[in-house]
Amino acid sequence: MVGGRDTGAGPLAIHRLGARIARIEFSIDSSPEQLAPVIGAYAERGVRVLPLAGFIGRVPSAAEAAHLASWAAAFGSSGSFWRHRRERALAVREIEFGNETSYGDQFGGCGPSCRGYARRAGAYARAFTTAARAIAGPRGNTHVGLLAQADYGGQGDEWVRGMFKAAPQLARRVAGWTVHAYGPRARWQPRLDALIHQTAAMGARAGIPIYVTELGLASDDGRCLSENYGWNPCMSYAQAGRTLRSTVAAIRARYGMRIRSILIYSLADLAPPGENSDRENYFGVLRADGGAKGAYTTAVRTLLHAHP
Repeated sequence: MVGGRDTGAGPLAIHRLGARIARIEFSIDSSPEQLAPVIGAYAERGVRVLPLAGFIGRVPSAAEAAHLASWAAAFGSSGSFWRHRRERALAVREIEFGNETSYGDQFGGCGPSCRGYARRAGAYARAFTTAARAIAGPRGNTHVGLLAQADYGGQGDEWVRGMFKAAPQLARRVAGWTVHAYGPRARWQPRLDALIHQTAAMGARAGIPIYVTELGLASDDGRCLSENYGWNPCMSYAQAGRTLRSTVAAIRARYGMRIRSILIYSLADLAPPGENSDRENYFGVLRADGGAKGAYTTAVRTLLHAHP
């Protein structure tokens, strides 16, 4: 489940839905002291945090990348944060390196056809390598892996090729590849297939797991929204629930054990029912006031019970 940094209602709601992993974004320059209250609040509810190291519209510096060793040292297995806590089994296992850096949205629409796109892919790979080395080093924690993006949202290989050109040994440092899987099969299958084929073509072993770190549907119970990544933008909660269940089942059937996690985006709507038609405000598993979204919430609970 994709949640937020609050330490009260959010962790409780995610726990009640049945999730055991929460993907939470923190700025890459955040200190362990800033992460601690959030990770602690989720741990108290029996939920392990997957920290997302965020850097919006840029690639982090080498110093920022190396700073992630401090997160691993504090929150990984046997880390300093857990020394006097009873929830040691909920130690951080992975850190996600960036959110949609391979997409054009954060960069003024600069996608694969943009002149600077290959440079961005290379800079990302070099920063990732710096972070992974620091995490595996004496100031980090070898029990924590780093997740890399291998998806730019299409079928071309510009992003993967750019990463491996800058860092030929990248795959040796990667604990998992990340991808977002919005939309119907015609959208997510080419994206996942491309990730697998492109990384394999660069020499990456087939055993590297895939983390679907965002999958969700926008729904305001039948009211038409602006768009829905190719799905019906006027879905009822019941339709959204059926679609989510069938999509998760299809992904797991096609890719099997290669899929390590599928994280539902997101915990709650950003606007009350009927307030506007912006799809981004209605991806919640819950309404903005924390109430259930009928059959959609029930479907998520069922999925989380099967794959917490």
